[in-house]
Amino acid sequence: MNWEIEFNQIIDDILLNEKFISLKYIIHHGISRLDHSLHVARITFLVCRKFHLKNTAEITRAALLHDFFTNSNEKKAFYKHPTWALENATNEFALNDMQKNIIASHMFPICKTLPNCKESFLVSTIDKVVASYELTKYKAPIEIGAILIFVINFLAIQR
Repeated sequence: MNWEIEFNQIIDDILLNEKFISLKYIIHHGISRLDHSLHVARITFLVCRKFHLKNTAEITRAALLHDFFTNSNEKKAFYKHPTWALENATNEFALNDMQKNIIASHMFPICKTLPNCKESFLVSTIDKVVASYELTKYKAPIEIGAILIFVINFLAIQR
C-alpha cells in the first residue's frame, strides 16, 4: 500500500474533527499549527514504518495530536500546552496510555512529564527537529524581514 494512503487512513477521523481543524487558523513557528502537527505526524509515521514499529498507527495519531490546543496565551502555552493538548485529545478521541504520555511529554525537559517509553522520546525528538526547521524556514525570515522594514522606515524618517 502506498504510504500516503496508509498515513491518511490512520489520521482521517482526526482531520474531520472541527475543533482539531480550527488549528489551521493559529500561527505556530511561522505556519499554521495544523500544518506543523501534520509535519510531525508524517515524519513520525515514516520513521515508524522504516523501523517496522508494530504500533505505528497509535504513535502517528499521538504525534498529530501533540499540539492540539487553541489557547493563545503564549507565555503560558510554552509550558502548559502539552497539558492542554492532552485534555483536548482525550475529550475528542480514545487514547491509550502510551499516546497520552507522548502528548504530555513531548516538550520534555521543559514540561515536567517524563517520557516513559521509546515512542515518547521519538515524537519529542521529531517535534524538536521539525520545529527547528520551521522556525528557520518560515518564522526567522519573516522576523528578519519585519526588522529590515522597520530599520529602513526608521532611517527614511530620520532623513
